[in-house]
Amino acid sequence: MKSFTPYVLASETVKYGLEVQQLENLIIKNLSYGTLKDKIFKLGFIPSELKRFLLNSQIGLVHSHFGQNGFASLKLAKFLDVPHVTTFHGLDITLDNVNKNQHGILLHKMHKNMGLLQENGNLFIAVSDFIKHKLIHKGFPENKIITNYIGIDTDYFSVKNGTVRENNIICVARHVTYKGINYLISAMEIINKHYPDWKLILIGDGPISNELKMQAKRASINVIFKGRLNSEEVKNELEKAKIYCQPSTKLENGHEEALALTIVEAQAMHLPAVVFDSGGMPEAIIPNKSGLVAAADDCEDLAAKIQSLISDFHLWNEFSQNARENAVKNHCFDKQIHKLEIIYKNLVKDK
Repeated sequence: MKSFTPYVLASETVKYGLEVQQLENLIIKNLSYGTLKDKIFKLGFIPSELKRFLLNSQIGLVHSHFGQNGFASLKLAKFLDVPHVTTFHGLDITLDNVNKNQHGILLHKMHKNMGLLQENGNLFIAVSDFIKHKLIHKGFPENKIITNYIGIDTDYFSVKNGTVRENNIICVARHVTYKGINYLISAMEIINKHYPDWKLILIGDGPISNELKMQAKRASINVIFKGRLNSEEVKNELEKAKIYCQPSTKLENGHEEALALTIVEAQAMHLPAVVFDSGGMPEAIIPNKSGLVAAADDCEDLAAKIQSLISDFHLWNEFSQNARENAVKNHCFDKQIHKLEIIYKNLVKDK
């Protein structure tokens, strides 16, 4: 950011988390009796140590990520007498029924008392138009909702001159049910019958990894499970591949993915993408220009869409160029941050 100094308030740091400036003073569990104070904060009370720090820091606006955190920070914004913004990312608003034990007490409380957030929040940011429509459906005032995509570093996610592509289809995703990787494995079984030299590269791990490996073994497909990789390693794999696939799907509880940034990162690397018609996935591409949208949960249509890019080099090349243009135009980190700062300035000005 150029016009604002961000302070990040969090319960605790996590493994594989980002390094963030000003973080050391704002980890609630680092305070004395931190675990207790974290629970107290989530009940709507502000620890005195935190009050002193925030008042001394001259906070001008509170921006919460995920609806449950927006709900928890309502009293914080009221205490500071500053505008309150909440960004919704997906699971926080797409669930039809929230289970307290499975999804957490705070998300359950937010859904039970959603009217408080709808009425007292100054602005709600949706990370995709799909999420915006979900918010409107759940009763959030349309005039308070803005779609602002999360950006990526399009300079970092770019290909080097002389890059040699391999016949690889790649997917970067946690191995959880809603990512739909089982459909991709089934589609690959069809593809390999016609294109046996093409390979599926799966990056990531998770609770259903073994299940997916067993499915792939039964299908006898050309696949490599890479496991968890760091950002540079992921980038290298994207640079070698020819097609990206994200078959995210809708769960029975209503959850759909808002918009997978890995699709955008792949687009920035000149990769045409094939996605299911689920959640905000089609928003990460330009349908029929930088990627293709397959019917949700249809592995045969998924295979057909992928094969259309395999079999037609001119189509692949056209989509490849359009993919990069799409990422730079609609998802560039600097552009999205600039839009966010304008949002902040308008809220602070109106205050």
